[in-house]
Amino acid sequence: MQRHETTVNQPVEKEILFYLHNRAPLLFFVLDSKGHIVEANEHAETVTGIQLRGTPLADLVVDFSGTFNPGSFARECHKEHLLNIKTRWGLPQSYYFTFKEVRNQVLVFGRSDAEEIEGTRGKVQSLNEDLNNLARKLHKTNAQLEQLNRLKDQFLGMAAHDLRKPVSAIVHYTEFLLDEASEALTSEHVGFLQTIHSSTALMRRVIDDFLDVSLIESGRFHMNMAARSMEDPMNRSVALHRPVAKKRGVTLKVCLPCPLPMIPMDDFKIEQVLNNLISNAIEHSPPGGEVAMALSLTGEELRVAVRNAGEGIPARDLENLFEPFEGGQALKARGIRSTGLGLSISKKIIEAHQGRIWAENLHEGGAAFCFTLPMSPQNPTEQDP
Repeated sequence: MQRHETTVNQPVEKEILFYLHNRAPLLFFVLDSKGHIVEANEHAETVTGIQLRGTPLADLVVDFSGTFNPGSFARECHKEHLLNIKTRWGLPQSYYFTFKEVRNQVLVFGRSDAEEIEGTRGKVQSLNEDLNNLARKLHKTNAQLEQLNRLKDQFLGMAAHDLRKPVSAIVHYTEFLLDEASEALTSEHVGFLQTIHSSTALMRRVIDDFLDVSLIESGRFHMNMAARSMEDPMNRSVALHRPVAKKRGVTLKVCLPCPLPMIPMDDFKIEQVLNNLISNAIEHSPPGGEVAMALSLTGEELRVAVRNAGEGIPARDLENLFEPFEGGQALKARGIRSTGLGLSISKKIIEAHQGRIWAENLHEGGAAFCFTLPMSPQNPTEQDP
């Protein structure tokens, strides 16, 4: 039988070698008699991430069995050996290698495990589909939560608004009875009226807080900004709380710098913050104690501090004190009833003024609630009708 030999001309061989060395997606090494790499193709250096010339091939192989030997593998040129190669990505990658001894050198060819690649590709595709499904479910759930949140805000606002009028009527009528008819009532009846008054007053506070929260979360929390002095809301708030402080045996002290600058603010909302802070300070001060309000100018800010002489605030409560309902839990631990919303609402008001609010314990005892307002806020809120 006549034997036909395939002849390849030199330009074709050159192109084959160029592709093998520069383009082929396989590993190719030429080893010397000691197993060191004397030549490697571009893909091999891309996978390993190092300059391979002079590197022992054994340094690249993750040899779990301890049987790797290029010389013995070269004598089995008809067999493929599954080896794990260290890669630049930190994880070994599996290749099927063939070794062939040519004169005093060893040619090494490594091909990827096609089944492993297809299996990995299939797993990635499946995970990607699962991720897309989860993203769609998450988007649907978020839309439902937004709708429920809007309905919650509407219900909260409507319920609080409808409850405020009858509760306010109870407060006013019990105040009238206590002022005008207490002499005609027994001490027991007066006690009943006082209990009704204090309970309904607390309920009205809760309703007012819920109304504020409803406005804030629904985006209808408007600021009536104008250049005003802090002295006005401070004086109104102190006048409001002085009778309560006197009844509890607490002294109110105010330290105002003179003159006070005019700064952009919604003075009634700032008064709401002051009412909350001063009320809390009075509640936490022992009989004979002092609540001190101090105003100071620090650079481009006006700083307000309300200090009390109480027991201070546990460190575990300081971080979450201004979160909704968290402040109330800290107060309840001291036996004082609170909605837990006042401090959260105060924070929203101060942040709307581009200021900061925080609480800190004092070295001499007690705690201080402080907030700052910028003298010239950036992009101040326009006046709303």
